[in-house]
Amino acid sequence: MKILIIRPWPSLLDVTKNTYNIQEVGLAKALVKRGHSTDILFWTDGDEMTVEVEAEGGKPIRVFYRHGKVLLKNVWFSGQDALFAQYDVLQTAEYNQMFSWHLAGKYPEKTVIYHGPYYSPFNKNYNRMCRVFDAFFVGRYRRRGTRFLTKSELARKFLLEKRLSPEQVTTVGVGIDAELLHDRPDAGQTELEGKMRAQKKGLKLLYIGRIEPRRDPFFLLDVLAEVRKSDPDACLYLIGDGDEAYRDSVKAAIGEKGLTDWVFWQKKAPQYQMKGVYQQADFFLLPTEYEIFGMVLLEAMFFRRVVLTTPNGGADMLLRSSENGIVLEKSDPARWAEALLDVAADPAKKARMEQAAYETVIHENTWDALADRFLKVYEKR
Repeated sequence: MKILIIRPWPSLLDVTKNTYNIQEVGLAKALVKRGHSTDILFWTDGDEMTVEVEAEGGKPIRVFYRHGKVLLKNVWFSGQDALFAQYDVLQTAEYNQMFSWHLAGKYPEKTVIYHGPYYSPFNKNYNRMCRVFDAFFVGRYRRRGTRFLTKSELARKFLLEKRLSPEQVTTVGVGIDAELLHDRPDAGQTELEGKMRAQKKGLKLLYIGRIEPRRDPFFLLDVLAEVRKSDPDACLYLIGDGDEAYRDSVKAAIGEKGLTDWVFWQKKAPQYQMKGVYQQADFFLLPTEYEIFGMVLLEAMFFRRVVLTTPNGGADMLLRSSENGIVLEKSDPARWAEALLDVAADPAKKARMEQAAYETVIHENTWDALADRFLKVYEKR
């Protein structure tokens, strides 16, 4: 098959740099290994160009950077019919993207939509937008029998509630490109990793991601305070940036809670230096209100860390609580602290959970492991 993967929203992605978190590239490489010619279409507001990415076992992946009209985080690619005609499968993204809806109507025999969002009260604007889309547009998917791939079972349920048939919607998950997480001789270490290595006693709790209300860094501070009642040497390490006003409010809370000497924060760090940071941590915490999947969960598990997170899209697919991680509602920081301390007090159990986390990613959640799921849906279109 010849497959074109399309990202129909205006995000600038440079595939010439580290592509660990560019899902389209990871999937394309896995499909090429299976013998299927695969290319990618990205939006750009700069010069149009075509870049090649090497792929094992086949010809290079062509990445087309093309202009498109942008409205409300939607991209409409015009004048690409000659490009689309070259492919057997057009994989686009998100059910409510207007260009995905357009492709499903114009190329019903080719179009497959990879969808991630699901219903959450936190997503008020998204929920309003979906109600409008459902009122006027979703019927086309039912009439055309459009095939959907979803990143989680929560996303599948979300689509089924729109009266799409179960045969139309298949959960495939999200993968990681493990090759790009291996050692790099010139990686060096971040300032934060140096501080983690210098900590000789106490638990090391880690958070990586944007500092924003959805991820609730204030809850992390409360968890740390609770842990320190039993483990006064415990520290929290943060890597992430956010809006200045919100960031400043988190910094103020650190001081108000008396945690200044126990919280270490670095705004940014390159991906190739993350291995050492993950490996120095005892636990990775993600108290998120909503997560389509959460690549940091995959990364932390790949590096054999015990993850503690809330119910969300990634946890739904990855975690079996108390076996390869811990899933708890974000209601009581004392309960989170208790869960961490219970695992820390049993080194054998902690080691089993760390190994199980790694095996979950390696056997079930690399792009190579997931490629056949995508191909089965392509073949049904």
